[in-house]
Amino acid sequence: MLYLGLASSGIIQAAPPDTQDGFRTGNILLREYFLQRYLELHGERDPIGPVIAREQAKNPKLDPMAERFIDSQVNQFIQELEQKLEAMKSGIAQLESVRRDAGSAQGTADSTTRVRLRELAKEVGNQAGDLFNMVAIVVANLEVKKQAVRVPEQSESLDVEVEFLEKHVNKAEEKLKALFLQPTHTVDLEELRGANVLTELKAIEQVSNQIRKKTDR
Repeated sequence: MLYLGLASSGIIQAAPPDTQDGFRTGNILLREYFLQRYLELHGERDPIGPVIAREQAKNPKLDPMAERFIDSQVNQFIQELEQKLEAMKSGIAQLESVRRDAGSAQGTADSTTRVRLRELAKEVGNQAGDLFNMVAIVVANLEVKKQAVRVPEQSESLDVEVEFLEKHVNKAEEKLKALFLQPTHTVDLEELRGANVLTELKAIEQVSNQIRKKTDR
């Protein structure tokens, strides 16, 4: 993937519905980003690039080569994002299943159970970190708001940590869909100043790492 930083505009527009060819290539946020990348590759970036890109991304008369590049990159971005999101959700569901089967603190003392929990927590943390990087590099003016989400303490139980992951993966999914996957409206950055998608993903990564460390004994 061609992921380079971009200072995006103050208003983030959610994507329109899928085009008839099945590719979700109409997302203005992503088209603006990848048009900038195309212009950079061809030495054509303008000092007021985001403004130019925003207008050109909406222009149906783009150079065919640029159009193909943007369509391909946007589609690849969305496919990768969906795959990582599903992998993260699956990992958390499996974490809950292993925790439930263990049934108690004594159950999680079993070495095989600890290894499985550690592996799943590592995978969830990796997927959350990858999603964080994907979003952060495209939506460069979003910031993590650490105080917006209370993360369980390291000393709290595994039950509490897994419950936290289940709750916040749903919130992260909703926010990712609003930006990229199932758009319904224009998303203003004012709506994202609290527990935005980066805050949710960073919290998921942090708690996953806590579980990994807790079971690495």
